[in-house]
Amino acid sequence: MKKTFTLFFLFLTSMGVTVFAQNTLVKGVVIDAKYRTPVPYAALFMQGTPIGTVADNVGEFSFSVPDSLTNRQLVVARERFQLMYLSLDNRDPGELIIALQPDDYTERIQALRDSMTAGLSGFGGFLAKATKIVKNDWIPLGDPEINRFDLGRIQTFFTYNPVEGIRLRAGIASNSRLSPHFFVRGYAAYGFKDRRIKYRGEAIYSFAEKAYHEEEFPKSNLRLVYENDLYSPGEIHPYSPNDLLLITYRRSLNEATYRNFTEINYEKEYKNGLAHMLRVRRSRFVPQGKLQFDRDNALRTTDVGVQLRYLLREAYDQQKREKTALEMTAPAFFLSHTIGLKDFMDGDVAYHRTEFSIQKRFLLGNAGRLDAVGTVMKVWNKVPFPLLVYPNQQQLYHLVNNSFFLNRALEFVADEQYTLQMTFVGDDLLLAKMPVTDGLQLKELISLRVSHGRLSSKNNPELSPEGLYRFPSVSHQYNTAPYVEGSIGITNILGLLRVEYVHRFTYRDHPGALLGAFRVDVTL
Repeated sequence: MKKTFTLFFLFLTSMGVTVFAQNTLVKGVVIDAKYRTPVPYAALFMQGTPIGTVADNVGEFSFSVPDSLTNRQLVVARERFQLMYLSLDNRDPGELIIALQPDDYTERIQALRDSMTAGLSGFGGFLAKATKIVKNDWIPLGDPEINRFDLGRIQTFFTYNPVEGIRLRAGIASNSRLSPHFFVRGYAAYGFKDRRIKYRGEAIYSFAEKAYHEEEFPKSNLRLVYENDLYSPGEIHPYSPNDLLLITYRRSLNEATYRNFTEINYEKEYKNGLAHMLRVRRSRFVPQGKLQFDRDNALRTTDVGVQLRYLLREAYDQQKREKTALEMTAPAFFLSHTIGLKDFMDGDVAYHRTEFSIQKRFLLGNAGRLDAVGTVMKVWNKVPFPLLVYPNQQQLYHLVNNSFFLNRALEFVADEQYTLQMTFVGDDLLLAKMPVTDGLQLKELISLRVSHGRLSSKNNPELSPEGLYRFPSVSHQYNTAPYVEGSIGITNILGLLRVEYVHRFTYRDHPGALLGAFRVDVTL
């Protein structure tokens, strides 16, 4: 009887706690007080208690607090920001906007570096200042606190390629001070060798209000684009930005075209890491130099396409136009399909093209990291060679991996292709053991790039000439062996450059094949 009474008393007590205890929902978003952008993964808890949560990848949070603890301060902590204590008195706990003040660690480090380089004279001081300008990428036009436009990208102001020779380019982009929803951007370029003006213009409407620019995560953008510029089908992906740095179109002599296109697309990113893009594009390609399109002086295409992306734990630190990914080890998946429409808006070719890519970074303890990118591409129909697939036709998004360097742009023609690119960057290895190189933060670089594919008979102009262009003289088909090249070098030079020796292992008997070369490139 006594035992039954005790159990009944405990039941009533627990019921009382359930009925009479009251909780308050604390909900809101954590933002950067300086840039007004979301702060992902901030820790929030009631002072002196284990009650709290961690903000999600766009700074949003919610958790329940017993009323007995609401008189305590809310503590908010995040690396690179000052610790914050916040009283919930006289605040709506369901609509909190918590603005964290950045700590001055980054600024202090930069000030220290500036003081060290201030005493340098001649080339050393100039190089340090030039590196800083290039890494900043965009320059405010006017007072940085109130300017409405930025000038950039700095890395593309001066480039060189065999078609244009010296190329000068200047671009401009609006920011949220002009409008938090509507943005414009574009560039103009001039090649001193071909003496042609190139340009691009974009008008973007963001359905989400932006803190500074339209590329902030998560995006929900409707974009109209017109571009008239040089384009090499074997050098960059058809939908990649024309932003190659320093030395562009490395191996595209007589393998490039002039291209103009109009495109409208809609891009949507979700907090769960899923993203999609829908696009419609109308293009016109005109061969350049000795490149020829048989029977035609131009190729016209009209295509519609969809691209899907999934990136687990997608989150960024966003400061003005700088956007730094916080999660680099989660795998990224890309799937796209493009449909070419014939006789619609002057389209010359009907085709289907499918691409799938996986990108992954592996952390190898103290040794360093390994970035791997695998891609499969296939064109399902009969198409002229500018619409085939080539080793460098890859959209770089999550991991900025190496391009293929020693093959000619149109050297390997295929309608089905597989590529694998791997790059190792050292950490605590040989260079870290030497005081001078360790102080300069230089790192070892080793890379390997492999491609292989096949060309079906329907896309071989020698077997099925109707509707096809003859291949350029530099073009070859894959045999049973893959194309392989690799490199070894040093990266993170001044935090900006890498120097490497690249070696070609297969297809060394191709006429004019570049068997090996030293190269300098930007690591941004």
